Amino acid sequence: MFDIKISFLSLLVDLTGKDEILLSIDENSTIKDVLNKLIIEFGKEFENIIFNSPNNLSKYVILSLNREAIQSPENLNTRLYDGDEIILLPAIAGG
Repeated sequence: MFDIKISFLSLLVDLTGKDEILLSIDENSTIKDVLNKLIIEFGKEFENIIFNSPNNLSKYVILSLNREAIQSPENLNTRLYDGDEIILLPAIAGG
């Protein structure tokens, strides 16, 4: 096991009550595995913000791994390594 850093921005800070956490994960874990752990920890409202269906990130969420955007469903299978950082930013729209 090793730790990765998860940073929450915008309304996810309010939802989770945290701006960042260290999450212990198993070797060979993927971004999808981490998102599933976060859903278990933070619940259905978190899931509804992050995903528009089980394998598709919402187009209103910006997810980055080590400051590189993760945009396609295939990228959710990216393997994680010790010290990686995931940032989750829900896009905010206004008129």
